[in-house]
Amino acid sequence: MRIILSLDYEVFFGPNTGTVENTLLRPSQALCALASRYRVPLVFFVDIGFLLRLREEGRRAIGLMHEHDKVVRQLEKLVTDGHEIQLHVHPHWEDSRWNGESWNVDTRRYRLHDFSKPEAHGILRRYADGLRSMTGGEGVFAYRAGGWAIQPFAWIRDGLRDARISIDSTVFRGGKQVERARQYDFTAAPTASRWPFDDDPLVPNSNGEFLEVPIASTCVSPAFYLHRFLASRLFRRSLRSYGDGAGMPLSRADLITKVTRRTSSPVSFDGYRASLLATACRRHDDAGATDFVVIAHTKLLSRYSLEQLERFLMQRRSDEFCGYGVYRQTSREAAGRVWKV
Repeated sequence: MRIILSLDYEVFFGPNTGTVENTLLRPSQALCALASRYRVPLVFFVDIGFLLRLREEGRRAIGLMHEHDKVVRQLEKLVTDGHEIQLHVHPHWEDSRWNGESWNVDTRRYRLHDFSKPEAHGILRRYADGLRSMTGGEGVFAYRAGGWAIQPFAWIRDGLRDARISIDSTVFRGGKQVERARQYDFTAAPTASRWPFDDDPLVPNSNGEFLEVPIASTCVSPAFYLHRFLASRLFRRSLRSYGDGAGMPLSRADLITKVTRRTSSPVSFDGYRASLLATACRRHDDAGATDFVVIAHTKLLSRYSLEQLERFLMQRRSDEFCGYGVYRQTSREAAGRVWKV
């Protein structure tokens, strides 16, 4: 089975974004040290909107420019070390500003769909080009929507196409969120490990221009959240995340759903969720899956995350750990019918 270990490389989006050092740099360094020992590649979906805003605001705040330069150096090293850098878009950075002491994060336009279609397409092209220029190469061809907000895909389809994106890895089967800001519904996603599509990532289309390589999903019971709460009290230091900020709070409805019924969740090694990783992989393997995409967030990694991930790497030594580059020929064959790569 092919296994992809992917990370969303981003700060927090609440009033306290956390520091660049603790949400991006330190956890990435710790994870890369582990990956190097086992010789496995990683994929970082970089929230390039934040980095572009960091550079823009850094023109009048030298401290921010120093942070920007540190991040760029880390991204360059990731590429040199054989890891992939791919596109992650949180467009609310278009409206967010540095007030001299902290970030005023404005999430009223959290989804690309909150912008006009021309604006959304322009953001995608500018962000993809910005990421390529920062990493010094053309190896940006995969996309993950911020907040999983990829629907309706037709709104951003041509923007991704023009940005030379041919692979998406946003969908996780069974996922659903009804909040306006983080709205998505993947309950009708195929059970396949990957599939070509055109204007809807949930509908396979052999003539489609894009390839969906979905995030693996697992069913989580309400008991998991009780166990996580207890673990956070008993193993506080081990579970404490590197990130020193605070995220956007879940809605009351979402909280009630999670503690009263079984829900679908992306397979992750964030914090205590890492405890589900090995079991979820075995289930996918038993079901005949050929691909297993795991997601994590640099800001949510902890010592516990890395311990569980190391156990997983030891258990799965016979599997193929890879990036999205192994699927690129498939996506090129589809895309080549319409545009040249």
